[in-house]
Amino acid sequence: MRVALVADAGSIHTQRWVTALVARGVVVDLFSERRWDGSPIPVHYLPKSRRGRLQIPWAVSLLQRQMANQRPDVVHAHYASHFGLYGALSKIRPLVVSVWGADVEVFGERHPLVNSRVLRYIFNQAQAITASSHYLASVTQRYTPKPVAVIPFGIDIKNFREYPKNLVPEFRWIINKSLDPVYGIDIILKAFSILDARGLTSWRGRILGTGRDYDRLVKQSVALGISDRVEFLGQISSPSLPQNLAWADAGLYASHRESFGVAPLEMMALGRAVVAHNIGGLTEVVSEGCTGLLVTNNVPLTWADTLAPLVASPETIRKLGKNGPQWVASRYNFHDNVEQMLGVYRKYAGEGVV
Repeated sequence: MRVALVADAGSIHTQRWVTALVARGVVVDLFSERRWDGSPIPVHYLPKSRRGRLQIPWAVSLLQRQMANQRPDVVHAHYASHFGLYGALSKIRPLVVSVWGADVEVFGERHPLVNSRVLRYIFNQAQAITASSHYLASVTQRYTPKPVAVIPFGIDIKNFREYPKNLVPEFRWIINKSLDPVYGIDIILKAFSILDARGLTSWRGRILGTGRDYDRLVKQSVALGISDRVEFLGQISSPSLPQNLAWADAGLYASHRESFGVAPLEMMALGRAVVAHNIGGLTEVVSEGCTGLLVTNNVPLTWADTLAPLVASPETIRKLGKNGPQWVASRYNFHDNVEQMLGVYRKYAGEGVV
């Protein structure tokens, strides 16, 4: 089978799909604007996006010419409002469109009179539509009557396997998200300053990754007087990520918007619990009282009240962490998710005209 992926080669999610498909003998042609150093396959580069969208006809023309030569069995566009639009305009079939989150959650609400029509057009052109969560599927179906297959961005349980629980007396937490405002990391920092004021100081935290909020968050930790117990570790390489995450007792996620939740699932696969905002896809990946806790009111005071018992007695949250590996393996095994996607490909392969 030959599959043309139109996606962001710089995204770890794209890279995981490509690597998994190639390992199963699929011939993959990847079309992207961003580079992927170390890609196992050649990457065909598209013109980079511009605010005026003048690159769209150029990109569509390039796709049409390349695919006329390669003749893929399936074209799979990841991220509906961008690469999905390229796929729809190119008229190459069969077309699978995978929505990722903001491409429908945010794009559809921004300039709704225009953008809702764009999304309806894209989904109308697709033979199959997938989403990573039931929540995201329900948002997508505001713009199409077609069924939306739920295929998560699951976890490689061979790499993210259970680690022994921590035995240190302090509560350890970690955040493994991009350092951007949408993920509410500032709420977590404020919550721990509240706990300090209550005399609950036996905790340490680590924040992984980079983003536009990096400098602001570092300064905030200093201003709140907690910088001595909050480490900013920057980008962590994939091979060492599980070990770094397993340092903590729990992952904390105060996202203002979240369509799925790969980062919490990584923590749970390691035998670590999760405390997360009760919103969007997070409500699916976190089992309240089993694999973690859900915070209804996403403000520092509520977070502080939720975290206080955990700081006072870390064993409380460590017990929940034991339930995570089986929860992830039974629902979000990436091997199973790849097989689901291959099933979609097989259903439509050869039915289109390239």
